[in-house]
Amino acid sequence: MKLVLLAAGLVALVAAAGYCGMAPQIAEGFRLLTLAFGALIIPGSLAGGIRVSGRRRAPNLAPRVRRHAA
Repeated sequence: MKLVLLAAGLVALVAAAGYCGMAPQIAEGFRLLTLAFGALIIPGSLAGGIRVSGRRRAPNLAPRVRRHAA
């Protein structure tokens, strides 16, 4: 439900920005963010990208045995 309200609020903000004539400024901001993240991603990919390690092995723990006196 929170996600639906968040999406509805975002749609309302975009509609209000378009109504007030601020859409070009928002589009310019997204363009600059795209260029900035692209400028970071491309050298990172060329340098080897993100290293993902394999699965962690579970420790080999012996089960605890409880001994009771008869």
